[in-house]
Amino acid sequence: MVAEPVVLRGLIAILLAGPVFSSMSYMLTVSQTLMFAIEIAHSLMAGALLGALLEEVVRIVPMEATVFLYSMTVSALVAELVRKRVPRDTVLALVASFSAVVTVASLWGLVYTTPLGVSKALGALWGTVLLVKPVDLVYMAAVALVVVLVVTLFDLELKYISFDPELAAVSGLNVRAYYYLVYAVASLALSVTVKVYGIVLVSVLTVAPSIASQYLLRRISLPVFLLLGLAVSVPGYAISLAFNVQTSLCIGLISLGVIAFGAAMRWLYGR
Repeated sequence: MVAEPVVLRGLIAILLAGPVFSSMSYMLTVSQTLMFAIEIAHSLMAGALLGALLEEVVRIVPMEATVFLYSMTVSALVAELVRKRVPRDTVLALVASFSAVVTVASLWGLVYTTPLGVSKALGALWGTVLLVKPVDLVYMAAVALVVVLVVTLFDLELKYISFDPELAAVSGLNVRAYYYLVYAVASLALSVTVKVYGIVLVSVLTVAPSIASQYLLRRISLPVFLLLGLAVSVPGYAISLAFNVQTSLCIGLISLGVIAFGAAMRWLYGR
């Protein structure tokens, strides 16, 4: 039986992380960068494993910082190279190859140079919601506040630049700056969601609220996305406690069901 304080901290982590990934999904959807985020999701594995290695070896660099910096760097690199008319598939292949090397090297470092390397690697892969500490909750609360606040404040601008970037630029909006804001907020959100849900599940959680909102509820609004984030996370956490199963597995199954049902509805009624 899991100790009650641990269960409570896990629940608080889920209640904080749910709005973070659903807000990120909303922001990526309205700015029409959702597919871009999915395309560079492999960089998340490299950032998380490198972060776990640095956290274990250096001790003063938290994994969240490495995930944020790595994801932000990769996003900016892809965006700038594509803007300079380098073929997108070439850019993604280069980034994927580099991230693969970083992933393998970090995994090797975790397994062979640190005593808890295997458990650290597995924790990064499937999340450690029941191992969050009070300081982690404080960080997650701060990130949740920042992400929701930024998405709320710049909702109209993000829709504008996605609808017509050229007209938005003529109107005086710094389109490039807004896209970098999207990358920064997404990277910040990833640094939280990886801690709770793990690397493997994050890409699924990025698209699940978007698919459910667009194809099931037929509404794209931040409150709907926030509710969907909690509707996926909280039941998954409860089921994992009831059956003593990994939390990310239960949440992943619920998310998979949402995506499959949404895709089926789009195929049936959107043909």
